[in-house]
Amino acid sequence: MLRRVALLVFALTTTSAWSSATAQPTTFAWAGRIDREGAPLLDPDADDESRRAAIAAMRGYDPSLTRRYVLAALDDDDPEVRQQAAAVAGSARMVEAVPRFIAWLSDSDRAVRRTASDTLGEIADATATAALIRTLGDSDGDVRLGAVLALTKIGQRGDRSVVVPLISRVADDKTEVRRAAVEALKLVGDRRAVVAVVGAFADSNLEVRKAAVVAAGKLGDRAAIPALTRTLTDGPPELRNLAVAALGDLGAAEATDDLLVLLVRGGDVAAPAAYALGQIARGDDRGAAGRAVRALVTALATPSLRPVALEALRRAGAAAVPALVAHLDGQIASDPASVIALLGEFGDARATDALIAELDRKRLGLAPIVAALSRTGDPRALIPVLGLLSHADADLRLAAMNGLGNMIAHDDRAADMLIERLGDEREDIQILACRYLGQMSAVQAAPAIAALAGAPRGPGVRRAAIDALGVLGDPSVAPILLESLGDPDPVLARAAADALANLRAPAIADRLATLARAGGPSQAVIVRAWGASRRDRPDRAARTMLIELAETGPTGPALAAIGALAAMGDRDARPALAHLVTDGSPERQRAAAWALGELADAAAPPAVTAALTAALTAKDDRIAGAAAWALMRQRVPEADLALRQLARHGGWAGAINATAALAGAGGPDAIADLTTLLAHASPLVRGNAAWALAQRAATPLPDLAAAALARLLVADPSPWVRAHAARALASRRAEPSYAAALATAARDDKAAAVRDAAAATEPPPVTDDEWRLFDVVEPDDERPVREEAYVVILGARGPAWATFTDRRGVIAAEHVPSDVALPRPATAISDL
Repeated sequence: MLRRVALLVFALTTTSAWSSATAQPTTFAWAGRIDREGAPLLDPDADDESRRAAIAAMRGYDPSLTRRYVLAALDDDDPEVRQQAAAVAGSARMVEAVPRFIAWLSDSDRAVRRTASDTLGEIADATATAALIRTLGDSDGDVRLGAVLALTKIGQRGDRSVVVPLISRVADDKTEVRRAAVEALKLVGDRRAVVAVVGAFADSNLEVRKAAVVAAGKLGDRAAIPALTRTLTDGPPELRNLAVAALGDLGAAEATDDLLVLLVRGGDVAAPAAYALGQIARGDDRGAAGRAVRALVTALATPSLRPVALEALRRAGAAAVPALVAHLDGQIASDPASVIALLGEFGDARATDALIAELDRKRLGLAPIVAALSRTGDPRALIPVLGLLSHADADLRLAAMNGLGNMIAHDDRAADMLIERLGDEREDIQILACRYLGQMSAVQAAPAIAALAGAPRGPGVRRAAIDALGVLGDPSVAPILLESLGDPDPVLARAAADALANLRAPAIADRLATLARAGGPSQAVIVRAWGASRRDRPDRAARTMLIELAETGPTGPALAAIGALAAMGDRDARPALAHLVTDGSPERQRAAAWALGELADAAAPPAVTAALTAALTAKDDRIAGAAAWALMRQRVPEADLALRQLARHGGWAGAINATAALAGAGGPDAIADLTTLLAHASPLVRGNAAWALAQRAATPLPDLAAAALARLLVADPSPWVRAHAARALASRRAEPSYAAALATAARDDKAAAVRDAAAATEPPPVTDDEWRLFDVVEPDDERPVREEAYVVILGARGPAWATFTDRRGVIAAEHVPSDVALPRPATAISDL
């Protein structure tokens, strides 16, 4: 059980990418339909047309449910069926099919051999490496090309035994094979290839030579620098720019002077030369780095070179700061506007003194200088910026206010000036002042902020003031917040409810109870605030009223009442909530199922057990998903079979949440189900399956599951899934093959989260348990986004929770880690 802390956190989600698109969760196929459509592939009497239609239908379903039909189709008598089956097996990475495709590599038909090599490349399993290496000697150039491409993908997934065989194909008699071999060596990234790649600079085909020059830069071996430098003058113009870029990739300090000449020369070579100099500036040769950045800063003065010099200096990053400061100090000619813009991007405190001095020079408008100063985060910049808050120019005051955002944490001297800005004529400045004073916990500002919370202020100012009062937590401002609960603007009323919840004063809870009993259009937000103010403090009278409201009240107040019962931690409310799961409206069923999960303990009453188990079979995916998530939090053996079935065959939310629930449910058979689910089309299911296997540490991880996790660790496109696979494999770390896979991921994975997970040798500590309340709203007018599918990732190490906003546009969670991610739509998971 996670440790509970009395921390109340409210988050508003207003990003347009979340709310403007209607979420359409992936369609999860009903297993019976797949069995019906795939049946001709297992029927020896089915005609060709039926079998072709059957294998075509398999393309649209999750591969974990179609395997037996696809594998059977690979042995079909009809070549078209076999061809389609190969395409499905390749896209689904069906490792079980690898032996069949290895056999196809020996077929007399070149088309079959090429199909086999292409498909083995898609599957990219190392067991095919030896057979594909033999295929590099095939008499048909297209088949050799397919083998090169397949070995490329296997090599990219960590098998370095492909490097030497691929080097041999750099001298192939077919141009396409030579070029593919060079590209392969670049992608695999083994420095043993550098001699062969440099040798290809002299290839008879220009495209091969170009590929070789690019590869030489990407391989990272400085042995290629002399040949690349010669190409700047001896090679054809088409190679020159590529050679310049490759020298930049290698950070070739010895080529600095040659690149400076090309930069000054201008023309089409100026951009790659500038970018290469920017990369050299980041290297260890400080002399070369200094010459490079000074030349680039000087190039800013030339309008035609300015765009490429700006981008190159961005590449140089912090290494460019001394030269940029030197310009402000009058030591280097350049373009001051560009210099200040770059210093603002870098946010380096080494520029503070020069930027403060630039305020006095008044060569440029003050706003960009203030913005650059603020980005430094340097306490020395605070006083000059504060001095601009009373400037007569309103735009400059606003620039100063925006700049303070990065500095107010350093010094409380800003509080008095910000309180003064609460009376500014511009509302955007008033809004920022409210926000900053809240962040600073400036309780002395509460009376002045409370004055802004009432009408007739603009709604933006009132909202900022109400939010700030909630952050400050001063009970003396309760009257203005209570008054705001009845505001006709629902956004302001909701903000007031959240602010009151933060005050957590018993007298306020009593007042909210009285208002909740009175009903009215604001009843839902009042009940919301009431429940929050009574967090972890059950009360029989409150329970009676809330249950009555949950059962008979309008939808909005009823949902708020169910949430309040969960917030109060009132386990005596569970029988009434179980009744709602069984007999309530769909909205109440889902909310009540969620609440039962939040109120879980070691001994679920029989009514809870029966209600949640029955809800797993609901046709409404929202209800089944909520029940599965509730059962993840409590052990109910009676629900094990239904959870396993829901994980394999359920709808979007049901399958995702039931997979997570199998971490503690399903019995010994659940491991086989979770292993199958590691191949699911949805990354949310794959990740939850890996997470669940990691949680079942008391049960030894079978070989089949470990092998599947190792494949995910190497090849899954989702860093989130790879990280969970790494943690699940930790129990097999003592075995050499898995230790090697984890070590490779810890060293080479592009995602820091995966590297950390693969390197960890001990389970991470449990994070604190918090309450989050997410209002999902449209960005333009803050209208609630109702009944849409969203995903919440429970921290860096937690599972995915598939849920839906309710009729109020709310997603509530009582037990989440402190690093829980903001909800994202079901359609916005491509970057997981």
